[in-house]
Parts: sequence; structure tokens; C-alpha cells
Amino acid sequence: MDSMKKLYALLIILIVIYVGINVGANGLNILNSNDNTTTTVDAGNKDVKLGDNSFSKIGNFTDSKVNDTAIRLVDNRTGMSILVEQIDSSLNLNDTYNSLISQGSYSSNQEINQNGVPAYFLYKESGEGYYSDIYFAKNNQNYKISGTNITYDNSEYFINSCKNIIDTIGGSSSNDGKISRW
Repeated sequence: MDSMKKLYALLIILIVIYVGINVGANGLNILNSNDNTTTTVDAGNKDVKLGDNSFSKIGNFTDSKVNDTAIRLVDNRTGMSILVEQIDSSLNLNDTYNSLISQGSYSSNQEINQNGVPAYFLYKESGEGYYSDIYFAKNNQNYKISGTNITYDNSEYFINSCKNIIDTIGGSSSNDGKISRW
């Protein structure tokens, strides 16, 4: 009987710790109702030109051409910046990803399959937020998306913006389902 009381006490302590961590991380967002998590494609201006391809313009982001193979997207509301660029198509992205992980300059990483497109996410975190490099290939072209000034509160907004870029670059794909860094 004493051992059951200890187990119940341990369970209660773990629940309190779990709730405390979630409150500290996102204010106990039970319904996941952060209004910055969804992105919309801007119906007024459908394409952002990038080299020989294009992708759908994302609402709230303004774009500026860096050069023929790079576009910078900025959301002035959040201060978030996304650089989308074509990179050397002869690179094996899986090897590049594994090499960057082994160098230890990123604090976390993940591989996802975004509607049939393998995407390699690398993150470097700080106390205030993080930046990210994402590598993927589509239509026989390699791409890199770099995000800066990403707060933890805007993490899903950033991820879903990148998902929209991956889905629409060089042609549309299915746009259902969201991905989350967590």
C-alpha cells in the first residue's frame, strides 16, 4: 500500500512538472490557437520568381530579389526573414545534411517528407529563438531555405511558410497537413 502511495505521488509530481514546462514554453496553449501558425498564399500576386522556377507568394511576407537565384522574404510584423536560394544541383543533399550534422554547429535537426519531397531541417538555437537552414530538391534542382529571427512563438508560422514554399516551388502540390518543429 505504501508503494502505491509513492507511485501516485510521483505521478502527481510528474504531471505538475509537465504542466509547468508547458506553461513556461507557450502559456498553456491547450487549443494550439496561436494566430501566427497558419500561412496563406497571396491570391493577388501568385508567383515569386526564383531562377527558372517560381513559388506562390506567401501572405504577410514581402519579397525582394537578392540575385537571379535568391529571394529574401520578410515579415515586418514578426521581424522574421527567409532567404530562398537555388544551390548547386550536383550536391547530394543527404550527404550535405549528414556532414553538417557531424560538424556539430547545429543544435538540432530533423528529416521530413513534405508531400513526397525529402526536406532536411537544421536548427541553431539561442535563448530568444533560433535560425534554421532547410535543404530540399525538387524538379532536379537543389534549394536552401534559411530563416532568421525566428522566435519560439512563431516557430510553426515559420515551418508552415517553408512548407508552402516547398509545396509550390516549380508547381503546386497538395497543401494539406501542417508540420511542426515539435
